[in-house]
Amino acid sequence: MRWRIVLLACLAAAAGCTSQSHAHPAVKPRITAAPAPVSVQVVLPSQTVAAGSLLTGQVVVKNNSGHAIRTAGCGVLFTVALASKSYHPVAATLSCLQFFTIPKGRSSYRVHVLASYLGCSVGHPRGGLQACLPGLKAPPLPPGRYRAKLYFQVKPFASAPPAIAVTVIPG
Repeated sequence: MRWRIVLLACLAAAAGCTSQSHAHPAVKPRITAAPAPVSVQVVLPSQTVAAGSLLTGQVVVKNNSGHAIRTAGCGVLFTVALASKSYHPVAATLSCLQFFTIPKGRSSYRVHVLASYLGCSVGHPRGGLQACLPGLKAPPLPPGRYRAKLYFQVKPFASAPPAIAVTVIPG
């Protein structure tokens, strides 16, 4: 008989707990989206760079997928390039292929953001390319506002982060 009283007391307590959620109709359950299993972020030391120089930044990968990610690149996994309304760089031209493993957890990768054109034409401007400087050096970007955009070398394994505003100042 005693076990029936204990059972009834437990049922009454459980019923009381569920009825309390109806006592506060203004409180609604909060539904939040689960974070992406893999996220990528670009971190730059400055949002200003002199024309012809470079910024050394980091690409931070948070891999919460529960397993390592195997992907390909060409010397590096990422390119971060400056783009503007009038300049749209071609950031990935593969001449090699190697495989990389992105471990579980947080990892970071050094990137160089050049404030110069990514390519140039020998001799004179041709096909949308600026003429190379002596020593086949790419000319500096003109001063102005740009966006530092992340490009995956081969195949994206996560969403690209938003571009970062960068101002190129005279060198």
